[in-house]
Amino acid sequence: MTYMVLLPEALVVAAAVVVLLLPRLGWMRIAARRELAPAVTVVLIVAFGIELWAGANVGTYFGGALVQDRFALFAKAAALLSAAAVIATADWTAEDTPTVAIAMPLLGAFGVMVAASAGDLVGLWAGLELAGAAGIVAVSLRRPELALRLIVAGGVATGLFLTGVAYVYATTGTADLGSMRPLLLYATPTLPLILPVLLLLGGLAMRAGLAPFHLATFPAVGSSGSPIGGGLVLGMAAFATGVVAIKFAAALITVPALFAPYLAVVSAVAMVGGGAAALAVRSPRARLAYLASSQLGWAAAGLVSHYRSGVAASLFLLGAFAVAATSGPALLGRAADGGDAALSGLGLLRPARAAGLALAMLSLAGAPPLAGFFGELAVAASLAQGGQWILLSLGTVGAILSLAAALGTLRVLYIQAPLDEARRGGHAALPAISGFSSLGAVAFCIVIAGYGFMANPIMGLADQGAEALGLR
Repeated sequence: MTYMVLLPEALVVAAAVVVLLLPRLGWMRIAARRELAPAVTVVLIVAFGIELWAGANVGTYFGGALVQDRFALFAKAAALLSAAAVIATADWTAEDTPTVAIAMPLLGAFGVMVAASAGDLVGLWAGLELAGAAGIVAVSLRRPELALRLIVAGGVATGLFLTGVAYVYATTGTADLGSMRPLLLYATPTLPLILPVLLLLGGLAMRAGLAPFHLATFPAVGSSGSPIGGGLVLGMAAFATGVVAIKFAAALITVPALFAPYLAVVSAVAMVGGGAAALAVRSPRARLAYLASSQLGWAAAGLVSHYRSGVAASLFLLGAFAVAATSGPALLGRAADGGDAALSGLGLLRPARAAGLALAMLSLAGAPPLAGFFGELAVAASLAQGGQWILLSLGTVGAILSLAAALGTLRVLYIQAPLDEARRGGHAALPAISGFSSLGAVAFCIVIAGYGFMANPIMGLADQGAEALGLR
């Protein structure tokens, strides 16, 4: 029973392997059947239930390389829920290779799970790379040139990250995250230590797509490539990066001067710049990406406060971010290829998917009473507690801009009259959506709204996760 906590990981990996092997075994008809996506969704929901049940058993495995605590429980559950949501809501007419498109969210979720349970630097790096690679593979299915761009950007981000990690390891003499924080307790924030930490955080910011590094990753999200690929780059890979950033911030929190000023600048640029860009662009995918970048800036701002409440608020917000940002491009599907005009009247033509898209954007914009609002509110309270009034003011400006951008999308969805099908995005007609995808959109609405209505108990679990990292 002790190793039941590893069963969710085993189910996810096994499902990914089976899905990838179906065409190679000559079972193309089975692989292409509509029952494949529902079956994988059921596997993820089962894994999610097992994680909530067995994941409460705190312990270490494999000599401390894998740690199961409340932080890992929260992050792994959010990753499984995000993967299930993106597969359930996907517009499979927009995917060229459904089997690979189904397998990549599974591998991306597994990467997050590895990073969340990692007890050392090697595990953090492995989980981060796996989550990023899953998004690159999904993007390459239709736009290999964009995948190549992501590979180059990811290589630079990895180089910066590993360089910083190497110096931190040389300073502390240990790769174990639990042992690192006591060794840094009396460290002096000198330039030889600050610069490697800045390189480390710069690599994470590039991997997450925070401004100004978003220029390297956003074309893969805003293009006409695979919607699932865009969601994995925008949501799952960024979520994995946030998990790694929180674990590093917890290890370095005894010397806040090493990372707090950098995070304050990056988060301020992301919150304001993301909101302003979302308001300015006319592509719904690009708007979704900028809204996600702005909310990710709020998550980074929570780490500036030096309080456990700030880290818990960032973790809570990252969970809501992962579900909305990963599923948002999938909910758009082919409807985004024609820009805002293609969304005109979608609330009348496809009410379930339009509602899911609206809630995803509103949550990323921090609109009440959704999960994104409560997460940003918790971060704002932590910033006020720490006296970060300038950063809080800039975040408020960014939130107003983001909310205005999201309301503009709602106007197109529900107020503008539907276009003639011959004019919609250059297609003769919108392709048919399966009943399961429509049902998945309804389920997504319930999840994203329920996350906000159950904010209090979920925030309590996030606070336990922050406490599990050794924060007081």
